[in-house]
Amino acid sequence: MQTIPITEARNKFMKLPDQAAKDQIIAVTRRNREVMAVMSWEMYEGLLETLEVLSDRELMNNLKKGVKDVKAGRTHSLSEAYERLGL
Repeated sequence: MQTIPITEARNKFMKLPDQAAKDQIIAVTRRNREVMAVMSWEMYEGLLETLEVLSDRELMNNLKKGVKDVKAGRTHSLSEAYERLGL
């Protein structure tokens, strides 16, 4: 992550999308305090999707159960799964 002062961000505003694509996230500071982040739209959407998944209790419980099943060796091959689903 790169950190730049807000004055530099203002002066380089049109170049920030390319820089964010390269550096992932740019922290913008004012008086040496981080006040905002600049990131690609793709990364922003990914963060929103991650938050949505993490806030879904049922989904997270199923995910935790799945991880426990894998650790315990309770798995099926892809061909077995297709067979069980009738595909």
